Amino acid sequence: MTLETPPTFAAEHLEQAIASPGAVVLQSGRNLTVRTTLERPGAPPVDAVVKRFPAPSAARALLNRLRGVPGKATRAFAAAQHLHRANPGLTPEPVAALETLSGGKPGPGWLVTRYEPGMTSFRARLIELYAANGPCERIMALLQTVAEACARMHDAGFMHRDLGNQNIMLAEREGRATPAVLVVDLNRARLVAGPLGTWSRARDLSRISLPSDFLRVFLEMYWRGATPPRRFLRAERLFRRLFALHCATRNLRHPLRKRSTSSEGEYPAPRDLWIWDAKSEQAVSTLRSRDRHRHQSHSRVTAPLLALLMLSPRYLRKRRLLRALAFERPVISFAERVFVSISADAGRRDRELEQLRELGCIGVHLRLYAHEPEAVTDAKLAFVLQLKQMNFAVAVSLVQDRATVRDPARWLAFCDRVVGRVHDAVMWVELLHAVNRVKWGVWSFAELRRLLAVAPALKAKYRSVSFIGPAVIDFEWDYLAAALRCIPRGARLDALSAHLYVDRRGAPEACQGRFNALGKLQVFRAMALATSTVEDHLVVSEFNWPLKDTREWSPVGAPYVSPGPRFNDPSVGEAEAAAYALRYILLALCSGLADNMVFWSLAAHGFGLVDPGVNPDDAWRQRPAFAALKTFFAILRHGHFTEAIARGEGGVWAMRFVSGDGRNIVVAWTTAATKPPAPPALPFKAAKFLDLHGREIPAPAQLSGDPVYFI
Repeated sequence: MTLETPPTFAAEHLEQAIASPGAVVLQSGRNLTVRTTLERPGAPPVDAVVKRFPAPSAARALLNRLRGVPGKATRAFAAAQHLHRANPGLTPEPVAALETLSGGKPGPGWLVTRYEPGMTSFRARLIELYAANGPCERIMALLQTVAEACARMHDAGFMHRDLGNQNIMLAEREGRATPAVLVVDLNRARLVAGPLGTWSRARDLSRISLPSDFLRVFLEMYWRGATPPRRFLRAERLFRRLFALHCATRNLRHPLRKRSTSSEGEYPAPRDLWIWDAKSEQAVSTLRSRDRHRHQSHSRVTAPLLALLMLSPRYLRKRRLLRALAFERPVISFAERVFVSISADAGRRDRELEQLRELGCIGVHLRLYAHEPEAVTDAKLAFVLQLKQMNFAVAVSLVQDRATVRDPARWLAFCDRVVGRVHDAVMWVELLHAVNRVKWGVWSFAELRRLLAVAPALKAKYRSVSFIGPAVIDFEWDYLAAALRCIPRGARLDALSAHLYVDRRGAPEACQGRFNALGKLQVFRAMALATSTVEDHLVVSEFNWPLKDTREWSPVGAPYVSPGPRFNDPSVGEAEAAAYALRYILLALCSGLADNMVFWSLAAHGFGLVDPGVNPDDAWRQRPAFAALKTFFAILRHGHFTEAIARGEGGVWAMRFVSGDGRNIVVAWTTAATKPPAPPALPFKAAKFLDLHGREIPAPAQLSGDPVYFI
């Protein structure tokens, strides 16, 4: 870009311009920034941004004179010119700079730049997105754009030295899918020959303000998808601590200085930041583990310990009983035992309904989110009623966000509105979601107690509805013990619900510590038996396996896939996920430990029975798990379990059933990795053999990890 010759503006001219009726104050405080129109003799007027720097103190003026350093306006103008030459468009076009004298001493300085239409700060854009709960995809795109611009600036040898969010501007430009990034407030900048070194980059980026996990993502984006060098990370942490100390002592150092004011608003408190990620269909963690722990209540540790001490005698007796009764009680029918979750989003309902019919699934589960607009919720509720008319068994879960956690009255209103519409159409309603994960908005047991306080009013108003909860995710039995104590007295829930993922890194029969899937189910069911706040029922209200190579659409990859190999990646292949899902269902239901199972979900790129692709127009592809559950529903949907022929001895599992049409069926598999065993002895002569996907096969000589149907 060719810069015009800096025109001459008198200080009086600039004073009049910023005081004119059409002038707009962009920022006030120590420095005054105003948008105004500057008239020029013989030239078109300039739509400009005028920044007035105050006169330096006597000490600062003396120091600048001894060092040969010009005023702030001149330094900012020179830095802008340099940046334009090295990286055009990375800062607003500089127009003029003016330094004044007053009584022989340096006076106020003036910097004039050309106004960029539609410009807003990185800070303001983040505040806007935070207030709207994301979406996370837009935040990630914004971080990518800013990170790339910062990298270009540093590669050009330009060190900003005050690279705060407020000094990074965004401008929408025609023909660009992403906003243009412009840096401002350049009076502290330093210019070097060649790209900046590691420490200079770290010092500059240490003033970027982001939640700690978003900052991790930003720095990886800055290093163009590579893991940042360790030396850089150490330096960045050091400079960030020093800058935090600098900010904390600002009032002590400058007690009389006027603070800058802005209309952009404030960042939400770390606990109140709640961001939705549509790709993985979940709230995302904005903070790293150490920061999450720092903001959590001490009761997160003390309350579970107290709850376990009070619960343990009854719990131990009940667990011994359940261990003895596992697989000993016949399951009368599998109808309405297994549910599959759907999104019911606009544009997907017809295709989801088509897949449900082909799957042969009777149970359908929907989530209703407190953060969604009322129109979206109303459309989903109408679909619930439609599903009921189609003779599906329907269940719903009510999912909180941070706003409803902070405002229990709002949570009650949401629950009442949803249940009031569908109370005659649903088998059960689950209250809350993943309450032991702070990314879902619940930071303390006090907050959980306030959310569960809606249960008495709901149960009294809707007596025909079964309410379940408290929806703890994963095998955190200590948290569950404390959560059960948060359920109000007199509002006994009709079942304990848990998103009981088994070991996500492998098979349901594998142990996590000393607990396999059956052990975990026994623990949770024993807790239901040992407490007075829930009935003796257990609903596994969410399970799946995250799938390999699905990147940020997977729950373990969202919202950004870090470079390099992931340590202890829990993702599995599609074939493994199919076998694991069926085996988990059979173990949970045949043991009598779980009453219902909910697979999450029907269609999702990162974890669904069907891969809908990543774009709305992509063709849907049925995964092996779809065929596995389709076969299960076709053969055993109306059947019942009679006995366990093998319960893991030598790695062999075999369950006997009677189908709805009276046929004897055995489903068998093995967990043995080497030397697969032969099928167990059957109490009948098998006439037909089907594989996991419903295909007829010859009589198998050996078992594998894929269950086989002996009919």
